[in-house]
Amino acid sequence: MKNLNFIEKAGHNRKNIDKGLRNMIIISLICAIPAVVSRLFFWGYTRRAMVTSLRNRDISYITDVGWPAQVYAWGGFFAIAFALFYVYGRFKNDLKNPSFGVTNDGIFINQQALRNAFVPWSNLQKAELLGPEASPFMRLAFKDYKALIKGQPFFLKSVAKANLKDDAVMSITKRDTVGDIRKMYEIINEKGFNGRNSGPHSMLSFTDKYGTNLKV
Repeated sequence: MKNLNFIEKAGHNRKNIDKGLRNMIIISLICAIPAVVSRLFFWGYTRRAMVTSLRNRDISYITDVGWPAQVYAWGGFFAIAFALFYVYGRFKNDLKNPSFGVTNDGIFINQQALRNAFVPWSNLQKAELLGPEASPFMRLAFKDYKALIKGQPFFLKSVAKANLKDDAVMSITKRDTVGDIRKMYEIINEKGFNGRNSGPHSMLSFTDKYGTNLKV
C-alpha cells in the first residue's frame, strides 16, 4: 500500500472479528470430534460394498458403507471447510491498516472482500448516509468494479467479483468499522464533490436520509 495521508480513518471492529474467528474454530471442532470418534467404530460397523451413483446410474464404485463412514466423511468435510473459512477470515484484511479512510484523492477500503484498496474519486459514483441517526451506515456505489478489485489477491478478487459484478455497491457499517461514519461521509461529500468538475456525467450524488439532498 502506498503512503496515504488520511483526513479521517476508522479502525477494525476487532471484537466482531475475534467473535467470528472463534465461532469458526468452535464449529470446526464440533465437526471434527465426531469424525475422529467415528474411526473407533469404523471397522466394526462398516463394510466394503459396490454402490451406484445417484447422479449417473451407469457409474458404480466400491466404498465403505455404514454410519461411521458417513459421520467420518461429512464431519471431516465440514471441519476442513470451516477451517478454511477461518483462514479466509483471518487473512482477508490487513489489520495493521485502517478499515476505512478518506484522503484528498479518494477513499481507502480494507474490509469485507477488499484488502488495502484505494478508490479514487473518479470511480465513486454515489454515496448515501442511511440508517438510524444514532447508528448510521454509509452506502457507496462504484462506477467500475473491475478497477475496484484490480490488484487484489486472487482469492479475494474472486469473492469481490461475485459480490460486486451485478451491483457495484458496498455498505460501510459499524459491524466492520470503528469510527465516525457520519463525519467520513461529510468529508467524502465535501472532497469528492467540490474537488471535481460538476459536469452531468462526472457529478457525485450524495443524499442524507435525515434531511434534504446535500449536493444536487
